[in-house]
Amino acid sequence: MTNAKTTPTSSASKSRYPDLAKRIAQACDGNPNVPPPNFGRLGWIQNQFENRGVSISIETVRRWLGGEARPRAKMMQMLAQTLSVDHAWLALGSSPEMTEKQQAARNATASGAVNLIAGLIQMGGGTPAFPEEPGDTDLTAIIKGAQYSIHVATADHTDKGWKFAVPIGALNDLVLGVIRTGEMSFRIVELDADGLESEGRRNGGHLVVTMSDDLLTGEHQWGEIKTFSQRL
Repeated sequence: MTNAKTTPTSSASKSRYPDLAKRIAQACDGNPNVPPPNFGRLGWIQNQFENRGVSISIETVRRWLGGEARPRAKMMQMLAQTLSVDHAWLALGSSPEMTEKQQAARNATASGAVNLIAGLIQMGGGTPAFPEEPGDTDLTAIIKGAQYSIHVATADHTDKGWKFAVPIGALNDLVLGVIRTGEMSFRIVELDADGLESEGRRNGGHLVVTMSDDLLTGEHQWGEIKTFSQRL
């Protein structure tokens, strides 16, 4: 009788808040400071809370990320601040202060780099659009009659150079890396699939590459995007 009553519950039934879990995952994946899943992500979030004077357990963080539990209001606000995303979007999936296009951009990635690329494409005469479903593709664009699926990655500056972490699932897209060189200055690099596969170091579900200021990784030269007014 005991065995009949202890049938394991499926993982799907444990996830009471799957949409929240997806948004938290999107926010983590879009923040270059957050480690990949299974490579210290839970501990990193725990440490960020402790740095703000709030003690939480690894198990609590795991339940949030797994959709098994929902943070209380104050914790939700702190989690949004930790991940650098809009509080209303993280908690509810939308924000009254944002336009529909901005909401879609926020859902696609937590980084403002996507909005930057979309704006530059539009200023160059192209037509950007944000996908309705979240995934590795951050935006699509038509540039001079050619259509592109684009993934945007932001650089993290380290003592070894500019580091990018690109989801393996994004290799079928045009991957554009954004390097912030000043408050209002940026460089945009094409992270081509051949270079990512040859020079990338696998870290969970990501390929990690580090390049110099000359946009070199070993002998591989990454191409810099100078304009969106012509085909890429």
